[in-house]
Amino acid sequence: MDIARLKETIQRKKSLDINDDFSIEECWNTETEILSNNINDTINFIQTCSEDEFYELAEVFPEVIDKTQSHDLYIAMRKRNDSLDNQEYKASNMTDLKYAKEALSH
Repeated sequence: MDIARLKETIQRKKSLDINDDFSIEECWNTETEILSNNINDTINFIQTCSEDEFYELAEVFPEVIDKTQSHDLYIAMRKRNDSLDNQEYKASNMTDLKYAKEALSH
């Protein structure tokens, strides 16, 4: 897993104008590609990344799960979300995790 590229993409996405749909989608595609490449590496990253990084990545969780169909990865995402101290992040991520769970049944 290219963690440096992933972190750079997260930072780039955070710096973008909220209306820059093209660039945001480009970041989402890069994040999805990196996170879908190796499930074990992704689980390890999710378990050790910062709460901010996890929150920033949550919006691509449905696509990652759809692409990988990994129950283990979904469980790791749920456990990590449950462990977050930031209650706003935790609540916000639940929508993305709901769609990720639905993606498992496709």
